[in-house]
Amino acid sequence: MTKFKIVTDSTVELSNEEIKQYSITVVPLSSMIANILYYDGVTITKAEFLEKMKKSHELPKSSQPAMGTFLDTYNELTAEGSEVLSIHVAETLSGTVNSAHQAANLTHGKVTVIDSEFCARAMAFQVLEAAKCAEAGLSIKETLQRLEEIKKRTLLYITVVDLENMIKGGRIGKTMGRVTSWLNIKANLQMIDGVLTPDMRGRGTKSIVKRYEAIIAELKKNHVEMEAIGVTHTGLSDYSDQIIRMLQEAFPKAEFFISYASASVITHAGPNAISVQFLTKK
Repeated sequence: MTKFKIVTDSTVELSNEEIKQYSITVVPLSSMIANILYYDGVTITKAEFLEKMKKSHELPKSSQPAMGTFLDTYNELTAEGSEVLSIHVAETLSGTVNSAHQAANLTHGKVTVIDSEFCARAMAFQVLEAAKCAEAGLSIKETLQRLEEIKKRTLLYITVVDLENMIKGGRIGKTMGRVTSWLNIKANLQMIDGVLTPDMRGRGTKSIVKRYEAIIAELKKNHVEMEAIGVTHTGLSDYSDQIIRMLQEAFPKAEFFISYASASVITHAGPNAISVQFLTKK
């Protein structure tokens, strides 16, 4: 009998089996294409959303879950006295965690909301650890200590290949965006303290592979052992397949999870982006 229940949002990367095994509640973000509203993983698959976005002349609009949606979820889960631990995508990427906080302040049950400072499988590392803690009968306070350790052991890198969506979304100035597009520049970023920080830039897809070669080499040089690796993508390509092979050869004992990004992440990262998330061993 678990002492608390887990809530997260659809930017997380979990398998259906993991969600079912731990009875995790996933609150979906929404995205709109051509005036049609889609709910992540509910009314459209990630692959379908990517194809619709590629064909659209306008950038999709993504939205965090409404505060009322979280409130209904919390009221339902706490109705019989259970506590809730709600773990969400980094505040710097989405207002989702703020909606969750507002709902937690209004619900009659006991709800603890935290910012994971990550997304995708990197966020799933925390969600799964929390679920295991709940199953083991740990308190939320004890679980939060465990999650801080998981956070310290997590690394997230992302490469944005096509900058058009970031330009349209105002995340890169139009002039700078045109220059980088002309030069075939690829943006490499790392999540540090919950903020996507420029890691390095390179020209052409060969620079992407070289960057991950350098990341792997640094980890091996420092004798870092890997517990799990998540690869999140917005469409696989020759270079992303090459990166996955490199990772599997470098860390053959690590647990791998490869998946499409959520619709909201696809909206901002654009097609052919790749993110690698590491969970190092203790």
